[in-house]
Amino acid sequence: MTVIENGLLVDRNVEVKIFPSIQHGDLLKVNSIVLHRTNSPTAASVLNSYKAGQKTGSHFLVGKDGKIHQTANLKRVCWHVGILQVRCLNESNCETADFENINALLHKKGMGFGQRVRKVSEHEKQKPYPLRYPVNAESLGIEVVGMFQRHTQDYEVPTQAQLYQTQWLVRLLVGIYGLRILSDVYAHGAIARKQPAEGSQLLRYIFSGA
Repeated sequence: MTVIENGLLVDRNVEVKIFPSIQHGDLLKVNSIVLHRTNSPTAASVLNSYKAGQKTGSHFLVGKDGKIHQTANLKRVCWHVGILQVRCLNESNCETADFENINALLHKKGMGFGQRVRKVSEHEKQKPYPLRYPVNAESLGIEVVGMFQRHTQDYEVPTQAQLYQTQWLVRLLVGIYGLRILSDVYAHGAIARKQPAEGSQLLRYIFSGA
């Protein structure tokens, strides 16, 4: 039986090796799960970057062989989401005043594009979830090894072992934290300013069995 003990997932499917460099403060509540791709060829390359002191990372890493690594404690925040997109714009349901505020920030003179989108992201973070997309302080991240392929503008297709194990892990965490698989699990590229395709293949597979 799978259990969480002191923020660690105890299951024969999961190898636990925690990297302090990617842990940043206490994770007090879990509202969501965000699916990522690594843009790296192997799990070892990601683990080595964590070992070398990389600050960004996720709670779990799934290798091409399907091996699940827990790399951060489930009670600690990981920096894995980044700059948020605007949920109400993507879903075409912004209230008038909010739309005007967002539009003003996006077109503010005297700022570069990067500064403007960061201002909009900060504006979004003031909203309660789920009126906005999830942030680091309330979400778990799962990285799945795979390179971005420029000729297709997509990530390499996950192996069957990765798909199976990622689905198993997501369903396990959804049950543990009382989440909804169709509304609390996200592809990173759909919610943050990343490659749009990041996580979409994984999400489609998970949703297909929901």
